[in-house]
Amino acid sequence: MKLKTLFETIVSILKKADIENPQLEALIILQEILKIPKHKIFTDPDLEIKDYQEAINVALQRSKKVPLGYLIKKKEFFGLEFYIEEGVLIPRPETEVLVEKVLHQLENLKNPLGLEVGVGSGCISVSLLYNKKDLKMYALDISEKALKITKINAEKYDLLDRLTLIKFDVMKDDVKDLNLDRLDFVVSNPPYISEDEYESLPEEVKKEPKEALISGKVGTEFYEKIVEKFKNYLKEYGFFAFEIGINQAEKVKSILERNGFKNIKIYKDLAGIDRVLIASKI
Repeated sequence: MKLKTLFETIVSILKKADIENPQLEALIILQEILKIPKHKIFTDPDLEIKDYQEAINVALQRSKKVPLGYLIKKKEFFGLEFYIEEGVLIPRPETEVLVEKVLHQLENLKNPLGLEVGVGSGCISVSLLYNKKDLKMYALDISEKALKITKINAEKYDLLDRLTLIKFDVMKDDVKDLNLDRLDFVVSNPPYISEDEYESLPEEVKKEPKEALISGKVGTEFYEKIVEKFKNYLKEYGFFAFEIGINQAEKVKSILERNGFKNIKIYKDLAGIDRVLIASKI
């Protein structure tokens, strides 16, 4: 099959499934599966492709709303490429705002120590460590798979010597068992979708792990627990940095205020939605 014909076939499969940006996704599928540059489709359309079936199969899987990141096993985040697979949340552009704001907070701190609750693919911790060379991090997750994938991504960028990975259930386990040093910050993009909201999520999002999405009946349960468990481990000038869901800014702010955090800032994502909250006592 000629390259142009294969491209058009994949675009057609994706269009029928109402996939947004079918042309772009078709280009990505061909590049990742055939290992050829995207521009070849335009510069060498008559190139004969013999082993095209895998690319077709990936397109068919995508048409069933399996996220593209899971199919090609990678996702770009904060200028880095992360290995991902089913079982971890797919990194999203809005989470880059969280990384950016934390890095800004750490700008003038020397040898800071941070902790991430719910490390997932490692995109937050790895991005922070990569961009702040004197930073050390603890990273917690309930999922063995998440810790394994974070390890792969940290190894890729030679960061494992500054990252301590620990299996931990923030809702149930005792924080004293962690033997933590005093922290400069705690960062988290926790599950923040309520059980009712989950039902109305797009089919594609529901392919991602439930435990990384659903917080509970209200949606703010994880924020409550993280603040309660780690507030006394923060240094005097330490801060919490959270990604928050739509319309959650005031709820999460009030949780922090009840726990003595007065200096609270809220930042919007590129869509103009309140997305990141940073809070310190001073």
